[in-house]
Amino acid sequence: MKTLFVGGGSVGHIAPSVAVWEELKKISPNSSAHFVCSPRPDDSAFLKKLHIKHTVLDAPRLSVLYPLHIMKAVSIAKKMLLAQKPDIVFSKGGYVSIPVCFVAKRLHIPIVLHESDTVSGHANRIVSQWAAQVCTGFPGKHTFTGNPLRANITEGSKEEGLRITGLSGDKPILLVTGGSQGAQALNNAIIENLDDLLLRCDVLHITGRGKSTQQHRDGYFETEFANDELKHFYACSSIALSRAGAGSIGELSANGIPTILVPLRGVGHDHQYKNASTSAKSGGCIHLEQSVLEKDLIQTVHLLITDKNRHTEMSHKIRTLSHSDAALQIAKILVQTLDKAPTRQ
Repeated sequence: MKTLFVGGGSVGHIAPSVAVWEELKKISPNSSAHFVCSPRPDDSAFLKKLHIKHTVLDAPRLSVLYPLHIMKAVSIAKKMLLAQKPDIVFSKGGYVSIPVCFVAKRLHIPIVLHESDTVSGHANRIVSQWAAQVCTGFPGKHTFTGNPLRANITEGSKEEGLRITGLSGDKPILLVTGGSQGAQALNNAIIENLDDLLLRCDVLHITGRGKSTQQHRDGYFETEFANDELKHFYACSSIALSRAGAGSIGELSANGIPTILVPLRGVGHDHQYKNASTSAKSGGCIHLEQSVLEKDLIQTVHLLITDKNRHTEMSHKIRTLSHSDAALQIAKILVQTLDKAPTRQ
């Protein structure tokens, strides 16, 4: 069984696919895989570090020149699929998935799609029309599996996290993350409120590539990107401030970290807003709009730090958003979908 994994534009599209691949190898030991990702540097860097074979495909986003560019991407995707000869395609989303899945459908290669968010983006809405099976990270009309998590993401060490960051661990630690690209609005709010924050907690800040704050303060640690270290950062963090991407919510919930979610509005059918509002209903998250972030940040952080009972309750409740067997369930669906697929000539 050879699976072609496609998705890209952020590590949030790729890490879940890697988690599925790890489980697929366990239940189907003779399996092989090839990944297709976007040209963004983080995509290839993540896969190279794991020694996973992959191809970079420059697929277009919607624009005036989309018809011309998509034809070129489809031509490249066809050559790649004919060379790789996959038995099945697993699509995680992003515009890179459209040409690959279009060609797969024409070649009668079955497609399994996973949608992480509460609302599908443009690419997944298109690919879902070609997919034999659609899995979802949140309950809905398709097969609900939950969101697959990267391997060992809950097995970090608090001591290692403190060693890497140089933080003492004497104060609560606020983890700030805007996803793999970072979030300038979150970064700005942290810097504007840094003096007040450092009176209450230490700050572990993942800024995003090219977004360093250049702050050098006791109790403040920043890094532009986290890969292997991320599990240790989760292990030493008390609370989190995060965008509302499904991948981030999944990892924070698996680690039981009470989280302030600040959705990025107006993108992808406003899926982050719907992710945040849905997650807040669990009682494990606080949904805070970006428009009031700088004004309400300090009092919200103060509440989560000082109200020990609320912190403990939120830590338990946010774990209900995590599904530890999601990657395994999707791996089983891949095998079952291929078993049911008509034999290709």
